[in-house]
Amino acid sequence: MKITSYEDLKQAEMVLSFGKQRMTVSIFMIDGLLIDTGPAKMKAKLIPLFEQWDMTKVILTHHHEDHTGLAYWLQENKKVPIYIHELGIKDCEKHMKLPFYRKVFWGEREPFQPIELNDMITTENYNWNVIHTPGHAHDHVALFNQEKGWMFGGDLYIQPTPKSLFAFESVPEIIMSLRKVLTYDFETYICSHAGIKVFGRQAIEKKLDYLESIRQEVQSLYNQGMTSHAIRKKLFPKSHPMHYLSFFENSPKHIVNSILE
Repeated sequence: MKITSYEDLKQAEMVLSFGKQRMTVSIFMIDGLLIDTGPAKMKAKLIPLFEQWDMTKVILTHHHEDHTGLAYWLQENKKVPIYIHELGIKDCEKHMKLPFYRKVFWGEREPFQPIELNDMITTENYNWNVIHTPGHAHDHVALFNQEKGWMFGGDLYIQPTPKSLFAFESVPEIIMSLRKVLTYDFETYICSHAGIKVFGRQAIEKKLDYLESIRQEVQSLYNQGMTSHAIRKKLFPKSHPMHYLSFFENSPKHIVNSILE
């Protein structure tokens, strides 16, 4: 785990692996606010960090286990309020039934009782707009720091030109959410997996342009009579180990299917 600082922002970056597959995830601390808790698999390294950090509240960008894995520990031991979008509350109050590969990468998450997020939240020095940004998850939010002009985007970005999506993701919803965050005046974008993007607006615009282009191409091919399977083979012919590791919960077909649904 690597701890770095950017102005008054602290970032704890973790790299987890299974075989040759590696995944990076970060949590962030600023002005007493912890953004996400990291995965349960990193418990041994994160708990000593949490014991050092003077946090007053926790916001979860969404309910997935790599972002909420230690929320239960924080609730029991730090006694801080933990907030999530209203659509994610029930997901957090019950055990997650995770596919094998996600258990291996991130570990399982214990239930906890979060509080519903409002549209605005304040810390000692900052005001934060809470922006509902579904597409990766139904309860996903981005956080806009008004004073700094920073956008904390959770898993909205991750990478500029995805060739594969999870079954629970939706290209049309991601496009709408990218458009929504671009209505805010930010340059620096903070991503849970790609880290701090100083030229963040350009990164978000690039991903939006890419997904809109893919959507147009998929719809055009479908209107020409091609099946979703044929479109997937034409546009995304390459396989990736993650497709097989996830038993195709992660697959290019979910890009195509979400556009055609």
